[in-house]
Amino acid sequence: MSGVRAYEGRIGAAVRGFVDGLLRFDRAIVHSLSGLDAEESAQPIIVILQAYQSLLGGMRPQAQVCAAVRRMDTGGLTELESAHLDVVRELLHGAYDSAGETLLQISKQFPADELAVAAGHQVDFLQGDNETRLHRLSSSPMLLDRAAPGYPYLLAMLAFAYSENQEHGKAYEAGTLALSLAPHDNPWAVHACAHSLFETRDYQDVSRLLSSTQGNWSSDDCLLRTHLSWHFALNAMATHDEAALARLTGDLTAVVRQECSAMQFCDLVSLLWRLRLTGREVAADFDSTLDTAIRLQGVSNSAFVDMHILLAVIGGGRYDLARQMAREMCAESADVAPHLRSVRRTAVDVAESFLHYCQSDPVQAVRQLLSVYPALIAVGGSEIQRDLVLELLITCDLDRTADPSLFGTAGLDARPLVTRRIA
Repeated sequence: MSGVRAYEGRIGAAVRGFVDGLLRFDRAIVHSLSGLDAEESAQPIIVILQAYQSLLGGMRPQAQVCAAVRRMDTGGLTELESAHLDVVRELLHGAYDSAGETLLQISKQFPADELAVAAGHQVDFLQGDNETRLHRLSSSPMLLDRAAPGYPYLLAMLAFAYSENQEHGKAYEAGTLALSLAPHDNPWAVHACAHSLFETRDYQDVSRLLSSTQGNWSSDDCLLRTHLSWHFALNAMATHDEAALARLTGDLTAVVRQECSAMQFCDLVSLLWRLRLTGREVAADFDSTLDTAIRLQGVSNSAFVDMHILLAVIGGGRYDLARQMAREMCAESADVAPHLRSVRRTAVDVAESFLHYCQSDPVQAVRQLLSVYPALIAVGGSEIQRDLVLELLITCDLDRTADPSLFGTAGLDARPLVTRRIA
């Protein structure tokens, strides 16, 4: 079998639609599975894809999908199906490290399986494993054939991997090529280029890129619409474009007030905290996220999501609720893998630092953040997303409430931080 595209009929069309959606960051990953009847939806590969649909976004699948995954008999599965079933079972328990390794093994055995590479790329993101992400993509033989249909989209993922490994020249080159090969439906290529330009502080070029491509990533079907708007907003902060910042903040807030994904929620919370650190009044905006934060806590399967849930609740001034949520997140459970338990504790430590800041104890906030900073990468997300921690550190320093010697290893000067450009 060459990969999951080998299926035929309606099942084959659904599988191909899902993989194409995953490569293109398109809502086809939802639409492709929604038109199947009950018998088709119960097929092993479809159940596996239904699980991936939620898990790759940091969320637990619906109860019936979880139950189907747990009771699935491996005896009748193909070797490839069985391997992907192992991955979703590992992810259900929060064993991102094991799942990432299993996906690498699938890619070795089934080198034409796009699902393994694309899912692995997302698993690496959720656990902040930049080196594995780069290895996963750079070693894939699918990136040797420029004529392959999936090549531009996998190349965009490789571009992002370069950027997260501080190879911004390679990132921009690969991302630009990926965008030229698929200019209309490759938002991850836009994302990779925007990342590399922002990292090198080429803010005007970020504005030009996002403005010129916005027509291709601003539709409701694009899963990166909100995230690219978040990047646009950070860039507006860096360039002091107040009109654009207000518009983009409004756009993100409107999305989260409706039914939204965990990643869309994280984007808004991250932006609101940056605005707060510049002295903006965003209490009402934080209030608008509370219902979503409570909903997401019940289905979160990611420390990255957990951290933003706590930051939303703290930003809204509900400190007791945040403490209660933190205790629940860190509660011992045989259902949760050691990897997720560990990174959840890190996420809680970060959130508690923001709580110290809100309670007028920035010195303790800084000390706690610096103590947890080396472990922060495993919480997941990109480096720019995790820079929110450094934004708080630099705010404390500007307020002259912390000992400057505490900042020794945080690398503040090396990062494209936006709050100090406004403060």
